Amino acid sequence: MPSKSIILERKGEKDGFAERFGREIPDGSLIFLEGKEGAGKSIFCQRFCYSFLKHGSTCSYVSTQFTVKNFLRQTASVGYDMRKYLMSGKLFYISTEVMLAETKPKKTFMHGLLTSKRIFEPDIIIIDSLSTLLSESLNENNLTDLTTFFNRLKGSGKIIIITGNPNEWPDQIYNAFQMLCDLHFKVTREAMPGIGIVHNIYIEKFNGARHRYEGKTTFSVRPDVGLTIETTGVAF
Repeated sequence: MPSKSIILERKGEKDGFAERFGREIPDGSLIFLEGKEGAGKSIFCQRFCYSFLKHGSTCSYVSTQFTVKNFLRQTASVGYDMRKYLMSGKLFYISTEVMLAETKPKKTFMHGLLTSKRIFEPDIIIIDSLSTLLSESLNENNLTDLTTFFNRLKGSGKIIIITGNPNEWPDQIYNAFQMLCDLHFKVTREAMPGIGIVHNIYIEKFNGARHRYEGKTTFSVRPDVGLTIETTGVAF
């Protein structure tokens, strides 16, 4: 099965995350990246997007958090500058504030998402965060419509990355994405005795992995550098 590399070199050195995350993502994968508010979901979306673009893929990126201007400023500040990809059309970026929120009520957002064909044309689709975007439109009655849609995308070889906050979803919806996904990442902020707060990312599931991967990585985020692995277990 074809796959997309997530290896990222910075100033001649690999950042190490791809090697800990299995080096590549199989085509036709749904990645569920979960974490509570402020855990670090968005920075991983930015990291994945940047590496996919650098390897020649096309991406669409739906954000409930950043306007285009703020997104470009944020990604540039951590060394994941995506301006040239946006300008060349390799990256299609949408702020949901602009796309859906102008006149439409939030209960129509799922219909708006599923009928926005342009979002789903690129090789990789990132939706950060799906639980926020569909907070008032996704329910137990139409959940099957969404999962069927994602399965169809997977069948056509697309890679879909969705983020979600477990506090924003009922158990049934949360459990459905845990079952449906091919890769399940969990981002956490945890208190370690004598150290303080550390940020961890766990790989809970990885279907179709071709290479070795690590179950847990402690990380931090640094200006101009982006995501950094903390080998000592201390995050700064």
